[in-house]
Amino acid sequence: MDIKNGVGAKRADSAGDFTNQGGPVIQNPAVQPVFWGASWNSNQADMQRLQQFLSDLVASSLMNLLAQYGVDAATVNPSPLVSLDVSGTLTDADIQARVQSYYTSGTLPEPDGNQALMIFLDDSIGVNDPANGLVLCEPSGDTAFGYHNFFTTQAGNPSYYAIIPALADLCVTESCSGSPSCTLSLSDTQEQRRTEVTTHEFSEMVTDPQLNAWTDAQGNEIGDVCGGMNGTITVNGRSWKVQTEWDNQAGVCTIGS
Repeated sequence: MDIKNGVGAKRADSAGDFTNQGGPVIQNPAVQPVFWGASWNSNQADMQRLQQFLSDLVASSLMNLLAQYGVDAATVNPSPLVSLDVSGTLTDADIQARVQSYYTSGTLPEPDGNQALMIFLDDSIGVNDPANGLVLCEPSGDTAFGYHNFFTTQAGNPSYYAIIPALADLCVTESCSGSPSCTLSLSDTQEQRRTEVTTHEFSEMVTDPQLNAWTDAQGNEIGDVCGGMNGTITVNGRSWKVQTEWDNQAGVCTIGS
């Protein structure tokens, strides 16, 4: 797995020549919010805010931008999946095993090609999987602020998921060490960082779910080239800070129109 499939500490350079390499897209994303970690029990207001953000994101101008990549209307499950027993440092294999357990137990329906899991980690959880280039919110060696990936379930179906860590101040500092080129800012709130990274990962997951669809000649996905370039979406009077994404028709980073 190339770290370009995660939200890195620097914006990736690109000529903007995005083409579909032949892989699938998630045509009608059915977003399932997932929250891991015990602290969500005492931070339910934050959880509800992120749930609302997802609903507003798929109703925003961003979806007009994603339409040029073959992505149509999206929905968000109003019932989040909360697992308070997840903690500590995870590998990507740990994450896939937990997701598979949801399918095995019937907690989640077997994925149908449209299911898109957005997994939000609390402050107690990090990811340390250097073999895959994935070190998130760890004391050293951090490589990304979030990422998306997929695996084939035991029933033979592709499961698509994105990981959004807590992105507290310490996580940003560990990843960027004060670099002015960092794609996240300490001046933003923790919620703003989460919504920026969520926008990035959602957009890349639906346009490149198996890491073989919409990329440029350098292997970047549509969020990589716009890292740190943010905007605001407003839906029904609610405003959210988001990262812009690459508009392949206009040749610029935008939030859609």
